[in-house]
Amino acid sequence: MDGASGHVVEIESEAWFPSAAVKSVTDSSDPAPLGFSSHVLHVRWDSLPMLLPDGDLKSVEWWRTQSATWGEWLSGKPKLVQSHSSGWTVEFDHHVAQVLPIDEDGHGRRLAQLNSKELYSAIGGIQHEGRDVILVFEKINFDPLPLDVRHLQMVGESLGRLHAICGSNIATPNDQRSWNQRLEILEPRTRSATKWRAPHSADTQGTITHRNFSIDQCYIREGKVLIGRCWGGIQNALLPQTSLLPAIRDVASAVITLSSEQKRTFCEAWSSTAPAHWSSSKALDGHKGGLLIWEYEQHLLLRMFHQSWGENEPQSVTEFLTEVSTIQNGMYRARTIAAGAMIGLSVPAVAVLYWLFYPDVSSPATVEMAGVATMGVIGGMLRRLYRSLAPKPW
Repeated sequence: MDGASGHVVEIESEAWFPSAAVKSVTDSSDPAPLGFSSHVLHVRWDSLPMLLPDGDLKSVEWWRTQSATWGEWLSGKPKLVQSHSSGWTVEFDHHVAQVLPIDEDGHGRRLAQLNSKELYSAIGGIQHEGRDVILVFEKINFDPLPLDVRHLQMVGESLGRLHAICGSNIATPNDQRSWNQRLEILEPRTRSATKWRAPHSADTQGTITHRNFSIDQCYIREGKVLIGRCWGGIQNALLPQTSLLPAIRDVASAVITLSSEQKRTFCEAWSSTAPAHWSSSKALDGHKGGLLIWEYEQHLLLRMFHQSWGENEPQSVTEFLTEVSTIQNGMYRARTIAAGAMIGLSVPAVAVLYWLFYPDVSSPATVEMAGVATMGVIGGMLRRLYRSLAPKPW
């Protein structure tokens, strides 16, 4: 296909078109930037604004009508046009352009404005009504990332440094209501027979995140890691954010494809460079959600994407979501132990206060003191058992 138009018959074969979720495509009266036409993509649960090129993306003349609304612009003639899961990649002599027919909120530009050396981010582009339409990247040479221990450590450290920069820009308080709301949307939308909510720790804060992080989008250049795919696109628009999400979500996005040993290597490297409280024992407490609740969200998202594109779901997604009830049963039993620990630890404190301050109380007998002390010891042991039953942080 040369370029794109607003007719479903001409775009339904594109890699970014979620054919199984689409109900219709209609024209829109909303304004469009020069060189584009405005449409609406109607999926089962939403209607998304869509901008399609009104000419041929291989055409030099079409590109000459375009100019950046921010940053730098590209030069030269288009050499290759390829469709991918977010739009079209157009290669030039010295630049690569990402054309995004659907975008959430201009996240590609947001990542570029971090000026992070960890990111292979855009140098300029076109935005329309706060959404990225075209993102321009420098064309550089890099090598694929080996999945050995050292390079996994390098990627984890790189992501942690990115999160440190994000945290220095903005960090918002725990917003568990909004974060749990995402799960409330995803579960029925994907027809998943699961329900899971988390009381997130206060150490878990919202910030700017990559949103689409994956290890297979990381590269090696001059001995250093570059994190790619720095844009939002249709995947983000299918489930828009209502608040800033925590950095640990990027970690979950990375580890769902790793083995247990690789996961530990990556996460320990990330925690060595990320803000300390974001990887604290409280933030990673499995009883409060920790990393595991975001792995759950990522698996639900993958299910939604595969359903939207009419693709077979990976076995790993099916197995994880099938295991959720087992995980929850273990956590429920642990909460019963926690209640026993709380009672056991409360008895000594209440008894001491009673003996010290209650009027005309007689001195406790030795057997009473021994009984109270025993309750305290049992409470402490139950609390240690409760902590040991928490899902591992990674």
